[in-house]
Amino acid sequence: MYNVLFTKKSLKGLDKLASTDIKRILLTLKSFTYPFPLKYNIRKMVGTIGFYRLRVGNIRIPFELDHDRKEIWIRKIAYRGSIY
Repeated sequence: MYNVLFTKKSLKGLDKLASTDIKRILLTLKSFTYPFPLKYNIRKMVGTIGFYRLRVGNIRIPFELDHDRKEIWIRKIAYRGSIY
């Protein structure tokens, strides 16, 4: 099982979201495991090694996967228009 960890930037982004979106994200991340089940909308980010993005509705969550430490680092949480 991989540990899900948050950066300060991702926690700030989480605070800016609506409470219903926060609940949805936390429920998704609570059941977040590797290898990722097909029910998650996850894609590898182009041009970066070990970076992926999770889509929860219109919210994007870029994260880094560290296989050696078995950690998933959530890098940022924001709506689609302001994430890239």
